[in-house]
Amino acid sequence: MASQAAVDKHRVTAVLVSHNGAVWLPEVVAALTSQTRPIDLITAVDTGSQDASTKLLKSARIPFISADVETGFGQAISLAVNKLPQSVDHEWIWLIHDDCAPAPTALAELLAAVDDRPQVVMVGPKLLGWHDRTHLLEAGVSIAGNGARWTGLEPLEYDQGQHDGDHEVLAVSTAGALIRRDVFEELGGLDPNLTLFRDDVDFGWRARAAGHSVMVATGAVAFHAQASATERRTIEVAGAILHRPLLLDRRNAAYVLLANSSWWILPWLLIQLLGTAIARAIGYLIAKLPGYAADEILAVGALIIRPGSIIAARKVRRKQRFVSARVIASFIPPRWSQLRLASEGVIDDIRRRMFPDDSQAASISVLESNEDEDLLTPVNTNQWFGVFKRPEVIGFALITIISILNSRNRFGALVGGALPISPSGATDLWRTYFESWHQVGMGSSSATPTWVAVTATVSILFLGKVQFLITTFFLVAPIVMMYTASKLLKRLTSNTWISIPAAFLYAISPVTIAAISTGHIATVLFMILAPFAALLLHDIEKIELYSWRKIAGISLLLALLYGFSLMIFVIGLVAGLISTLSDYEKHAQEANSPLYSLRLQKRAALIFTPFFMNIPFSLEVFVHPSRLLVEPGLLISGGGPFMALLGNPGGANSLPGWLISPILLVLIISLFSSTHARRIAEYGVGALVLGVVLSSLSISTHGNEASSKVWPGPVLVLVTLAAIASGTVLLDRLRETLVLSHIHYRHILSALLLFATFTYSVVAIGWSVSKGADSLVQANRETVMPAFLSVEKDTKILVLREVGSVEEKKVQYYLSRGRDISLGEPDVAPEQTPAIAEAARGLIDGSGVSSSTTLSNFGVKYLFVKAPFKREIIRSIDGLGGFSRTAATSLGVVWKVTAPASRLMFVGADGVRQELQAGEVGARTFVPSAGTLILTETYNRSWQILENGYRLDRGKNEQGLPTFTVTESGEISLIHDGTVRRGWLSLQLIFLVVVLVMALPAGRRKSDISEKELA
Repeated sequence: MASQAAVDKHRVTAVLVSHNGAVWLPEVVAALTSQTRPIDLITAVDTGSQDASTKLLKSARIPFISADVETGFGQAISLAVNKLPQSVDHEWIWLIHDDCAPAPTALAELLAAVDDRPQVVMVGPKLLGWHDRTHLLEAGVSIAGNGARWTGLEPLEYDQGQHDGDHEVLAVSTAGALIRRDVFEELGGLDPNLTLFRDDVDFGWRARAAGHSVMVATGAVAFHAQASATERRTIEVAGAILHRPLLLDRRNAAYVLLANSSWWILPWLLIQLLGTAIARAIGYLIAKLPGYAADEILAVGALIIRPGSIIAARKVRRKQRFVSARVIASFIPPRWSQLRLASEGVIDDIRRRMFPDDSQAASISVLESNEDEDLLTPVNTNQWFGVFKRPEVIGFALITIISILNSRNRFGALVGGALPISPSGATDLWRTYFESWHQVGMGSSSATPTWVAVTATVSILFLGKVQFLITTFFLVAPIVMMYTASKLLKRLTSNTWISIPAAFLYAISPVTIAAISTGHIATVLFMILAPFAALLLHDIEKIELYSWRKIAGISLLLALLYGFSLMIFVIGLVAGLISTLSDYEKHAQEANSPLYSLRLQKRAALIFTPFFMNIPFSLEVFVHPSRLLVEPGLLISGGGPFMALLGNPGGANSLPGWLISPILLVLIISLFSSTHARRIAEYGVGALVLGVVLSSLSISTHGNEASSKVWPGPVLVLVTLAAIASGTVLLDRLRETLVLSHIHYRHILSALLLFATFTYSVVAIGWSVSKGADSLVQANRETVMPAFLSVEKDTKILVLREVGSVEEKKVQYYLSRGRDISLGEPDVAPEQTPAIAEAARGLIDGSGVSSSTTLSNFGVKYLFVKAPFKREIIRSIDGLGGFSRTAATSLGVVWKVTAPASRLMFVGADGVRQELQAGEVGARTFVPSAGTLILTETYNRSWQILENGYRLDRGKNEQGLPTFTVTESGEISLIHDGTVRRGWLSLQLIFLVVVLVMALPAGRRKSDISEKELA
């Protein structure tokens, strides 16, 4: 030993710290004793091991010190160093973990690296994995501004020598670190406050601040198991609360940053540490690891609450600091590096999930090549033409052309049919969703449907341009429908000449054409997503085998569909009841069996979880049951039960009744099949029966007092999908069956089915690209309300206009707020006020002598008759008292109600009505004296008026409008209290987060991950 030290002028003492490391110690001891440059002295410190660690040290004849089980790593090193003889020149301490085995040449390489570098006081090896010894763990280490341990390496990076060389670094791991003894003692050793984890970064930082250098010598290699960090053993050091490694690591990371950084960046560091801790905690909660989430918050909170240790540590470091902080800053990774590495990791993870490595991928081997092959043989260059003969290319090209031709009048801002005008930006939709009071008609506090928030969110992809989103949605919908249907049908047949034409038929079905032409957003979306729902629920009959995570995932999809139309909830409820009754019959003798109970629970969860995720919108069906049967937008009548029986929702712009699709025929034929098509057809027939029943009902909703036939679109989507799927199963092996049999009814039915399908396809395509292009939904249509009527903010206007065909026209009346009704507003529109409806009818039939008084009482300021209109009615209105004509243009005629009419009216003691200024919802204005305030909005208990800090007494007048009693003159504030709305939205968010977390895959603690995976 002495002779070796004399040769290279270095004296090396290896200090081995062990704690329950019997698994790794034999190899570690063997590695130490087999170094090509022998170690001058080996000493060990055992910290209360309960396994065979001490026996192994004794058998290896390594002297060791027994320490308390709570002794930290730095304290253990100090115990050993204090027992050493007096320090000599060129003496080094080699820190060894009991799970770190250095390669035989490690020490020699470390000493060689510092021979010509007297400024280097700390040098470390390249660390590789213990199990996978090509896995690069570290080649130097630093710390990020958010406390993350920074190695600059990609996850599971393979060691190919790409980081080899001797490099200046901030610090190296204490696993295998070689430290000059005099500097170690000068700096006070490893910080005793860092009992485990991050003590290496702290010591390297302090050594750098003291003017020394730290480097990594990658010629030296050590293999590290990282037993403590990967929870392979219990952490029992002092300060490790609840023996949690992550908590200790995060706490120590924050300690290192706050103790060593410049004082002027401490506020920013605190914000960064707390922010990233909260972000990580949220991530761990989503991964169902609440313990780790608590560790993140407690780690930072513990230091902030008790800053004494930080203050003391900064005093010590101030005395040891001899160089500028800029020297250290060059070793701290910039944020862009962290973002780049994190984004690359996310992209790689997505790539691996979307494009998994195909182990069966064929690769041409040199050994398999034919050396005799004539390389000059010409290659058939026409093979690429075969691509255009594939059914996928033909089908999608054809549906794209059809969609473009059918949409030639729909390039621009769409409006018409069930689709109201779209707002210019997503902020308008968000305001509609969050506000507690809607300025529609006489005002409404109805809950905005969830689809409004979904649309606003998706519009982010279109830079907030809602109009662009809606236009694109209706343009590409048939193409996406065909794609999703093909995904489902490929599960039923491997023959693309069957699945692709079937998917094409799905995209040109009657319900598709009618939904797009009339602007039924929910039906179009359901057409797109129904195949995915069918894929997820294909084994619904064995629902007891569904995991709760799968149920949560399906609930997210159903919640999206419920948010657009609660008719899908009705479908699920009916299907659930039928399945439950069927189960009850099967288990009649054991009605309380666990199987029956489990099926009932999971079926109920699948149906009602999405319902509760859409509160408060979904709960309003208990007050307005008709909302179970409507779609977003204006109410458009369906075609009745006969049209529904043919798979056609009917109504305006649907396929004509004579153009019959083969849907019903396919279902009937499939019912007599012996294949799986029969079961699919049974579902389809059940949906068809439900569709016929619903289409025979009439409802009035969305502020329209006239009743209309229910639009059965969502139910017919299922009918269409079932027919397409059952037909695919029928045709899959039809050719083989027909060839092997004599001509009989199967041949006739097959010919009839194919002829009906082909005929329908040709005629439907022709109708769609010709007459079907002149749909109710058009681009850049003229608005109903003229621009000059929108100058006065939130003015109520009674609108009369003629609607219907040339042969049969009728007068429609509604209350406007100075603008055309916008997306989302029909869904929250209140019911028609009977008094206003009576006044409007009086204007039409000429009996409305008191109509102006009625309109004035409800704050209606103008009457607008949209041109063209009957001249007799216009002359009749001119002759009625109480109206003053203010404008007559090509757009229509406008009258002003001569009596005072405002949103907020004041009635003094003399009974004189006075108009007061009022905003769209809230208002601040002045009342001249005591009297009564009348708010011409629908009565709601959330309306409040404050004067001098007190709420005015609220009442209701004979018109049902809210009134407030004013006792003195002064300034008042009108507000609508949105606390209830905010509470409901908070509850909805909680439901969403809980179900989302349940649907996501659960994370695993490091202790649950196998060593092979970690490697």
